[in-house]
Amino acid sequence: MTSSAHAITALDIVTHTPTWVWFVFAGLVWFSLKRTQDRIVAVPRLLVFPLIVIAIEAYGLAETGLTAATGEGLLLGAVAGIVAGFVLEKRNAAARLDDGRLLLKGEWTSLLLVVVIFATRYASAVIVNIDPATAAGDSFHFVTALLSAFFALVMLTRTALRLRVAFA
Repeated sequence: MTSSAHAITALDIVTHTPTWVWFVFAGLVWFSLKRTQDRIVAVPRLLVFPLIVIAIEAYGLAETGLTAATGEGLLLGAVAGIVAGFVLEKRNAAARLDDGRLLLKGEWTSLLLVVVIFATRYASAVIVNIDPATAAGDSFHFVTALLSAFFALVMLTRTALRLRVAFA
């Protein structure tokens, strides 16, 4: 007995990913690599990267909808993200310059966050398209919300701490 359906492989998934997704990923990696060097930034420019991350995560949450599992994931992810943001920023604290701009130490955290965010959003999209039943489950909603809140709050906390230095 032969079956017309074949098992979906990782190669199938990657080759059927729209080209624009890889351009977005390359742009985010390039932007993040610039953050590995010490740099001086004006306060408005400080907000660009976190706003991008928050927009990506908010979009992901909007896709899943708000359920009890989503709410629980959001709460736990937010708490963990705030704690992680404080720990990470303590290690890479910003310094205010006389002209109001900030000196930010080069760090690899932003690149790591971008890659992990991309991977989780990519995996989520794959699951939604390949296995809608799993994507409709509470466990999927919980994990998606937890990760989205975690990443968004890591970025927001780090940015808030840097803004506090900028306006001190």
